[in-house]
Amino acid sequence: MKKMISGFLIALFCLNFGVAQNLQDGQKRWSSEDKLTVDDFKIKIADEKSDLVFSQFAINYEIGGFDFFTKNLNQKVHNIFLGNASWIDTTKIEAVDKQIEYQQSQFDIAEIYTRKFRREVLKNKTELIKGFEIVKQIDNKIMAGLSEERLRFIKETENGNNLAKLQEWREKIAFELEDLNEFRFENKTKIKIAD
Repeated sequence: MKKMISGFLIALFCLNFGVAQNLQDGQKRWSSEDKLTVDDFKIKIADEKSDLVFSQFAINYEIGGFDFFTKNLNQKVHNIFLGNASWIDTTKIEAVDKQIEYQQSQFDIAEIYTRKFRREVLKNKTELIKGFEIVKQIDNKIMAGLSEERLRFIKETENGNNLAKLQEWREKIAFELEDLNEFRFENKTKIKIAD
């Protein structure tokens, strides 16, 4: 568990919060259809001392001054899986599928926070006229929330081994994704924020 938490903390420091670009080799945008697979993990290991699987995610944004006029900001905030920085031990075949599903749940949690980021920036888009400090504040708040939630998920599910808790979390994740559905990347329609 210590290994997992230290690896998780290192991952947080390595996340790229800067300007997003087109997807590069090894990157995968979150999708409800296209789930993580063994092939998405570009680093293959066979090491008894390492976790079986480890995922690296990045939430990037590309928000500019003219985004004040935008009807929604869904395409301006990205949830990306970094396959070139993620590893999997394929020698333990019996555990691979279970671990990939567990990592997908973590990717799904990152998507929840990405959608919250999009919602918060849209709520505060009038502040963009004054500069981008508001985006930095939202970024910091969202990333802190994501870190706490992901760590809670890891602890409560006992690294994916407590199947009852894992099922509870999957139901919670599905509910939250649906609740924030209008903030999914694919939605390009105007979003009206209630005051």
